[in-house]
Amino acid sequence: MAEVTQSASLASIAVYLKLTHECDEQQAMVEAREVMQNLVAMRQKGFITGWYFDAHGHLELLPSDAIMKRIEPIK
Repeated sequence: MAEVTQSASLASIAVYLKLTHECDEQQAMVEAREVMQNLVAMRQKGFITGWYFDAHGHLELLPSDAIMKRIEPIK
């Protein structure tokens, strides 16, 4: 699994939420903090190695190698 050298920041997640959910800046920041806490928790548990915005503006998660082995179908 490729390593992420730069994850989506709290501010960029807030902007994303503001645009996609049509909420004000304060509510977007509250929700972005919650999203960030969940992302960090998932990383600490070993589920993901990082997160980023893709070319289409979607927030993407990078699953860890251990998780990929568990979810990939056996060939």
